[in-house]
Amino acid sequence: MHEEYTINQIVTAAVTAALGVVFPILFHVLGLGSIFLPMFIPLAVGSFFLSHRFAFFIGVITPLASAILTGMPPFYPPIAIVMLVELSVFCLIISLLTHYRKFHPLVIIITALLVDRLLLYALMAFVMPAFGISVAVYTIFDLAKSLPGVILIAIIAPIAVRRIEKILKGHPCNDTQQL
Repeated sequence: MHEEYTINQIVTAAVTAALGVVFPILFHVLGLGSIFLPMFIPLAVGSFFLSHRFAFFIGVITPLASAILTGMPPFYPPIAIVMLVELSVFCLIISLLTHYRKFHPLVIIITALLVDRLLLYALMAFVMPAFGISVAVYTIFDLAKSLPGVILIAIIAPIAVRRIEKILKGHPCNDTQQL
């Protein structure tokens, strides 16, 4: 399938990545921190409207841009690198399931979140021992800590996607059929 690099895709990717940098800042200012996985929210929603290449790209570039601009996520320990891998796969799965399988947004989000959590724990199995941290302890801690964020994403993303689809349906510049 030939993919066109439309202005719509470029703008959607840029706005999504920018929100992926801004949301964590807002969450931290409000004292909500990483519990709610704030970078995931705009990337999840944006990936529904992006081709698989653009979705993968925002998953790579957003944690890097955020780490460089804000220091979050940190490069040491290498959380930014772990998130780069994690978010690129997360966004890619959402885009692929949206455009090639046409699943319901909730099914897509739950699938992407399950794969993401499994990938995160696999990555951490390599990273945490280097810092003297038990993988089992980290996994239990992270599962409990990220549960509010997983629930929030599962609620917000499908609603946001449906509302954006309604807005785009009547818009004359809509070129989502090219995805």
